[in-house]
Amino acid sequence: MAQIEKWLKEEHILGCSYSGGGGGGSVENSFREQRPPWREFDISFFERDLGGSGTSPPTSPESDFPDVEDKAEPQCPPGLRQYETMVVLRPDMSEDERLAFTQKYEELLVGGGAMYVEVLNRGVIPLAYGIRKKNKAGESNTYLDGIYLLFTYFTKPESMSILGETLLADDNVIRLSSFKIRKRKSF
Repeated sequence: MAQIEKWLKEEHILGCSYSGGGGGGSVENSFREQRPPWREFDISFFERDLGGSGTSPPTSPESDFPDVEDKAEPQCPPGLRQYETMVVLRPDMSEDERLAFTQKYEELLVGGGAMYVEVLNRGVIPLAYGIRKKNKAGESNTYLDGIYLLFTYFTKPESMSILGETLLADDNVIRLSSFKIRKRKSF
């Protein structure tokens, strides 16, 4: 225990002088004097936020916005599973072309037995690396950005292959990835 206290004193945690150095004697630490002095802890600074000073705490700006979790998530119908499909589209598509694409694939999903189809447009996002894609005419393009669309839906597992094949054959699609969503069990 004495060794720990000695070390703390030498490191200026318990005291402001140390022994040592090349001279062999006790040397006052000039660096310690240059640092600002330690201040006493003042609880009054925090009391105003805790309501101790009689004033009400300020409202947070986040309280004005509705929570995302307020939205009720639909239950999975029997025989269907929940999936997400992330589609990266050509960045040079117009808004009308993107809306037509979204509507076309929403109708394809509903026609295949999907329910609760939601589409989230994430906008134009730079890709991590350039993607070279050939279209049906044989022209090759390298894309550095893409329009990200996220489809969330409930469908039969059999209809996923049809959706994947149709999306891959579309010239507007650069990349796609589909995932089965599994709910974690809460203990």
